[in-house]
Amino acid sequence: MKHEIGITQPEYLIEDWPGKYDFFSWLEYVVSVPNPIFLITTRKANGAPNACLHSWGLLVGDRDNYSSLLALLDHHHTYANILREGEWCVNFPSFECYPQCFETIYCNADDNDEISEAGFTVEPAQTVQAPRIAECAVNLECRLEWERPLYAGNRWHLLAGRVSHVAMDESAMAPDPVERMRDMSLMYNVRSTVNPLDGQQYGPNGLGLLSQVVKVFTDDGHPKGWRVETRGQ
Repeated sequence: MKHEIGITQPEYLIEDWPGKYDFFSWLEYVVSVPNPIFLITTRKANGAPNACLHSWGLLVGDRDNYSSLLALLDHHHTYANILREGEWCVNFPSFECYPQCFETIYCNADDNDEISEAGFTVEPAQTVQAPRIAECAVNLECRLEWERPLYAGNRWHLLAGRVSHVAMDESAMAPDPVERMRDMSLMYNVRSTVNPLDGQQYGPNGLGLLSQVVKVFTDDGHPKGWRVETRGQ
C-alpha cells in the first residue's frame, strides 16, 4: 500500500539531536536514498589544508564539461574557502579510510592542517591550489563556475565547479565495472530513518557499501533478455 506524504514536518516528530531538522529536511530521513561519501579539500585563509567529509553533491556533464555540483551550508569553512579561492578538490575514499575520514570532523580548526592531522597525506594538485588526499583513489580538481542559494534566504547553497583535472590510482581503473566497484570500496551515507506515519526513528547514521553490482547488458550492449531478430530480405 502506497501512502501519500505531505512535505510539512509533522508536529509529533522529535529531534534526537539539537538542530537535526533545522540543518536537514525531515524528508531526508524519510526518503533515505544513500549518497556517496567524499572529502572536499580546500585551502584555508592562511593556506593550510581544509578537509570536509561530505555526501551532498553529484557529478554531471556533457562532452566538453564534467562538473562537480555541491550543496553546502553557508556557515561552513569549506563554503567560505571556495568563495575566496574559487577552487576545490573532490576526493573519494575507500572504506578502509573511514577512521581518517571521521577524524577530519574532530580536528576542525581555523588554521591547522586538517588532512595531515586526520592521518591522511597531503598531495599537490596539478591545476588548482587546493590540496588533494593521496590515499583517495580518485581525485577531481574543480574550478568554481557559479554559486547560488538553494532558494532565497536559504542557508544551503549550490556551487558548480568545472573539473579541470582528474587523478586516478591504478586500483580504480579495472575495465570491468564489477571489479572496479569492488576495488574502490566506496562508502555511502546511509541516514537514520523516520517512519513518516508515526514519527518513530531508527538510527544512528551508518555507512553503506555496494554489495552487488549486476550486469544488465549483454556484451553487444543490449539489455539482458532483449532479443535481436534478423529478418531476411
